[in-house]
Amino acid sequence: MILSSGLTTGLLSEISSESDLPTVNLKVFTYAELDKATRNFALANRLGDGGPSHVFMGYIDERTCRAASLATGTPVAVKRLRTGSNLTHDEMLSVVNDLGRHVHWNLVKLIGYCLEEEHKLLVCEYLPNGSLEDHLFIPERLPLSWETRVRIAMDVARGLSFLHGQRIIFRDLKAANVLLDSAFNAKLSDFGYAKIIPGVDPSHTDPIFRTRASGIEGYLAPEYLATDQLTSAIDVYSFGVLLLELVSGRRAVQQTESGIEDNIVEWAQPNIGSRHLLDKIMDTKLREYSHEEAYEVVLIASECVGEKAQRPRMRKVLSALEQLRPSLVPAIASSSSAPVASSSTTHELSFRTLPQLQCPPSTIVSSREALSPPGCCCQVI
Repeated sequence: MILSSGLTTGLLSEISSESDLPTVNLKVFTYAELDKATRNFALANRLGDGGPSHVFMGYIDERTCRAASLATGTPVAVKRLRTGSNLTHDEMLSVVNDLGRHVHWNLVKLIGYCLEEEHKLLVCEYLPNGSLEDHLFIPERLPLSWETRVRIAMDVARGLSFLHGQRIIFRDLKAANVLLDSAFNAKLSDFGYAKIIPGVDPSHTDPIFRTRASGIEGYLAPEYLATDQLTSAIDVYSFGVLLLELVSGRRAVQQTESGIEDNIVEWAQPNIGSRHLLDKIMDTKLREYSHEEAYEVVLIASECVGEKAQRPRMRKVLSALEQLRPSLVPAIASSSSAPVASSSTTHELSFRTLPQLQCPPSTIVSSREALSPPGCCCQVI
């Protein structure tokens, strides 16, 4: 969960004036409250570091959203931008507002923020099971079951499908940016490289938009590296790589014994398409799995990492995964009470009503009257 300065040229690009800012319900914390909630940002409370931020465990009261103790509080993740961050006060406000527009069950939720003098902090939900990367690649961890892996794939596909419906290209899908809650439900985090594509509905046509390729080696679509052309297809490619990681337990790029970097797409390609060769791809730590389901998942992954023109859209990928295991489709996804972004995407989650912390009204610590924070509605970060 990294707040990147890339946001200043990414999600901020469509917000140019105060009048553009929407009203979102977020808790405005004081620095003193977050200092107390994290035990003075104690080293023992540090969850991790990334880019220009440190992430700390904190505890707040569910009813008041004030600092609380370990015994009485609800855990949250507090992202503290390092001193000297290039993100200005107004840019930070724009980040908070723009992210606050997009609420989804499979995106990490933003609870509030602090903007006080040089202090810039974001408060978001804490996901106790950490990242998918840890569970797949740390040998000491118990291996994820096949059912859990399929459900995680569905969750990630659902989150990406929603973002694409909102004209947002994620650009940084990787196992480290997939966080897991206590029930191993997956949520996308870290929107530092995300881009909003203005004026185009990507459900009908791919936008033509160029930006310097950003992301991590092994997950980046080859045509994006070659042309810098940004389309939803680059997220589809990254998702195909992630599927191969889930199936095989291998990293997107890893070194062989001879020291040569081995790309997972190139490694898997000779064995894709044959049921008899499936065992050469499957994670050896998986003791029980459906051979037929695994074969279908590998075929879906193969389509996702294929030529750009042949790649399916994420809503099609999601539908294919859900057809494999209808029992894993959460009730909220098919409930008539859960509105969706488009009437044509019946399996796609959208602006569902999320549980809210009952925070009292507070005032923004800013001379700019951009936000109206009467509550602690969980938003995305």
